[in-house]
Amino acid sequence: MVAAEIYQTIRELIKDPQSLINYVENYLLRASNAPYITKELNNDYTKLITNSELGNAELSINHDIRIRGHGKAKNLLNALVLRYLGTDGSRKITILLMRRGSRVYRVSDLPKLQSLPLGLISLVLTSLIIMSLIIAVLRITSILPPIHVIVALLLAPLLIPIIYSYIIQVRIRHGDLRNSQIIKFVLEYNDFDDTRFNNALRLLARIESSRSLDEIRRFVLSLVGNPGTSPRNYYEEIIDVDTIMNKLGTKNYGIYLVNMNQCNAASIGLPGINYVILTSRLISCLNERELMAVIMHEVGHIMHGDSAKTLFLISLAQLVNIALITYVIPIMRLPAIPILITAILIELLTITLTMKLSEYAADKYAMRFVQGKDLATALIKVAWRELHNELTSGKIKKLRTFNTHPTVSARLIRIIPQKKPN
Repeated sequence: MVAAEIYQTIRELIKDPQSLINYVENYLLRASNAPYITKELNNDYTKLITNSELGNAELSINHDIRIRGHGKAKNLLNALVLRYLGTDGSRKITILLMRRGSRVYRVSDLPKLQSLPLGLISLVLTSLIIMSLIIAVLRITSILPPIHVIVALLLAPLLIPIIYSYIIQVRIRHGDLRNSQIIKFVLEYNDFDDTRFNNALRLLARIESSRSLDEIRRFVLSLVGNPGTSPRNYYEEIIDVDTIMNKLGTKNYGIYLVNMNQCNAASIGLPGINYVILTSRLISCLNERELMAVIMHEVGHIMHGDSAKTLFLISLAQLVNIALITYVIPIMRLPAIPILITAILIELLTITLTMKLSEYAADKYAMRFVQGKDLATALIKVAWRELHNELTSGKIKKLRTFNTHPTVSARLIRIIPQKKPN
């Protein structure tokens, strides 16, 4: 049922159904050696049927998308549809530059991060559980922690993230996109055009250290004109983040670009610290409209104070746990461990539910400034593999109680509501 809703939702994102059918057919013929494929194409209805050792499956597109079949064949069609949306049906070589004034920077010049500060909240939540259990053990053994230890435990969930966020901002300051432009040279190849794609990659190594915009442009154009490296499509895109933020009428938050092979973004919104982090891989994956959608989603988190709310809830949970262990449980002579575990579970449920709702709210905020289709397309490009796992492994049917993010499926359905049948 959920898969049907998702495909009805993403049908809005497919501009050319015949292009999708051709993409799936080419992949099946080249990669899976499907011995028998039939295809029907007309103005109102597009259908592809495959029979192979993987099984039988059918992909049909009209006002919605339907995938019928079973087993690996059906899963493969699911994956190909989402891959088409997530990659624009092509393999891309993107040369990413940042221009600030007269200086041009390559991706290798940008600050590096091993991971985005997305896991900070999870780390603090884990610390909450560990510290609460330590206090419980100390209380059971009749060892009451000193008052300064209790105060430190209460302040830690607030102070650690603030200090960490300041450190991150200092580390990535050279990737500040204010008063800067992002320049992208994009070469698009067919999925199975390995020869041209690999030749282009090999030749591009000659200019990997060049920081001359004219030299890079001339070299890229030489690849476009060379039959051995020519792509099916080539374009150059210049993105001015200041112009985007001014166009959207938002505050001038810090926007930082980091060198990271992960298609994602993050935001920090704490007292005196408000900034958005974009990865180089994300910039390479998205066009300007999709990038605007991601930026406004992250700005939504800052505007709603989501980081501060979550840290406040964690500190409040820590206060409740300390009060339970130090006063309530001893006075009422209750069993310490069961009460504490129950309290922690309730606290985790409250915090994770709040974080899930904040994702929906940030999506809604972004759609005040950009079209829902752009936000949905950006989400699929970032998480199409995760969405495929949800649709084929049954994860969306399971209880995702302690996940801090809602499923990709749930977000897509809210971003692009289904059309009611006439």
